[in-house]
Amino acid sequence: MDVITTPVLVVGGGPVGLVLSIELATRGVPNMLVNTGETTAPHPQGSTHNSRTMEHYRRLGIAAKVRAVGLPDDDTTDVTCFTRLNGHELSRIPMPSSAEKKRRMAAGDPTLLTPEPIHRASQFYVEPVLHGHAETLDGIDLKFGWQLTGFSQAADHVDSVIENAATGETRTVRSRWLVGCDGAQGHVRRALDISYRGEGGDEVAFFIGRMLSTYIHAPGIYDVLSGRRAWQYWTVNHGARLCIVTLDGQGKFVVLSKYPDEGEPNNADIAAEIQAAVGAEIDVDVLSVKQWTAGNALVADRYRDGQVFLAGDSVHLFTPTGGFGMNTGVDDSVNLGWKLAAVYHGWAPEELLATYESERRPIGLRNTRESRKLASDVATISIPQNLEEDTADAARQRSVLGKHLAGFTEEFASLGIQLGMRYDGSPLIAADGTPPPPDSPVDYIPSACPGGRAPHIWLSGGVSVLDRFGDWFTLLVLGGAQVDTAPLLQAATDLGIPLEIVHLPNPAVRELYERDLILVRPDRHVAWRGDAFPVDILSLMRQVTGGTVNPA
Repeated sequence: MDVITTPVLVVGGGPVGLVLSIELATRGVPNMLVNTGETTAPHPQGSTHNSRTMEHYRRLGIAAKVRAVGLPDDDTTDVTCFTRLNGHELSRIPMPSSAEKKRRMAAGDPTLLTPEPIHRASQFYVEPVLHGHAETLDGIDLKFGWQLTGFSQAADHVDSVIENAATGETRTVRSRWLVGCDGAQGHVRRALDISYRGEGGDEVAFFIGRMLSTYIHAPGIYDVLSGRRAWQYWTVNHGARLCIVTLDGQGKFVVLSKYPDEGEPNNADIAAEIQAAVGAEIDVDVLSVKQWTAGNALVADRYRDGQVFLAGDSVHLFTPTGGFGMNTGVDDSVNLGWKLAAVYHGWAPEELLATYESERRPIGLRNTRESRKLASDVATISIPQNLEEDTADAARQRSVLGKHLAGFTEEFASLGIQLGMRYDGSPLIAADGTPPPPDSPVDYIPSACPGGRAPHIWLSGGVSVLDRFGDWFTLLVLGGAQVDTAPLLQAATDLGIPLEIVHLPNPAVRELYERDLILVRPDRHVAWRGDAFPVDILSLMRQVTGGTVNPA
């Protein structure tokens, strides 16, 4: 049997795998992607594509297509808590609609810290967009309906066996690298005997322990709703605590509920619980149900074994509070993608690949820890016994609880998690001695201190400074600085490193970035900055691409 050869075999066709495949192809690395299902996911999961992920989509040219799916533009994205949906509204966290975000983006709103605000859309709407884009790119061999059944490693390649789920046909694939994006129960991590560590698996209360995710069609919710429409509804009572997330604004929802204490769940019981949370016997059409575990904060011991890498849920498991899971996985793919491409094209050493784990695993630990904290806040809400009564004391209790629930804003913002990730201490970062901003899950302080995401600022014509970056390394020359860039260009040429030089005389950019010269990595993190080049420019370029020599 002929052996199929490809530089990279990606296992798993969810957002993480598809973004990695797209990232590689746009960087000139042919790859094959196998996914057990014949189609993208049929059951909704995830509802948030955060600003960092949207910035990646923007760079890949698909942000507008992603924003075209999910909630209708004019639908509210408010988050509400009710006793029951036809009962008392306890709290409301107001959020701007997609239309309002687009208006602010088009106007170049200077208060936006990103050119791509958070977007509310279930993964099962976005995955077809990613899949469709992947189909347009040369160099991607998409094999949906094929599964990985086994693999073995050699020093410089991986031999894998894939099987067509419908026909049983098997093929052997030889790749330089294999990347498992196949989730917690996927084949790759388990075959490598890599374990998760952290918190998870305990049964505490609602949103920590076994849960159900139910996809429903129930437009009658809008007919009985006692308050204004929202994007996300939480019910707080002693009989039916649910989280109900709007999918399309037309009556499709995903409902998150606790797994029953006794017996196996069935559609009739699930529909009855939803009716109890709504407070009325509306029609509830249960379309699909999945079991899952909330409260996880688990990170794999290793992100790599030889020529095999892991990304997404294969290395970190989140509870959905905060919406960090898929987005952290997409950032994994971007970090790994440019590094695999750099080694594949020959201008970076194999040692560069070791920095994937050293940079991304601390982010996995940071983000899962914060997600678990948010889940605990939800799980430990104290519900007064008389909360639903029509009495003065119950009204007072509802007011107190409502003020507490209104303080959960950080779960739905968390801009520090989205944009504040840093790679301080990475061997690829040439520190300049300035302290980085404090790490906060809530607040993001724009900073060009090496190691962090290059900050956004609007230029003229609705263009972000991020839009001016090149595909690979970019040197920003700011504020009209008169600097001879020929030595850096020569060093990059000698090492084969693709580099683009961008002059931005705008004084506001220079003020934000605080130096005349900024070297930005392909993943849009600042690698180095200064007002003059170091004495040994070759050493600087070797360092930021996987060398070990620090620049003088």
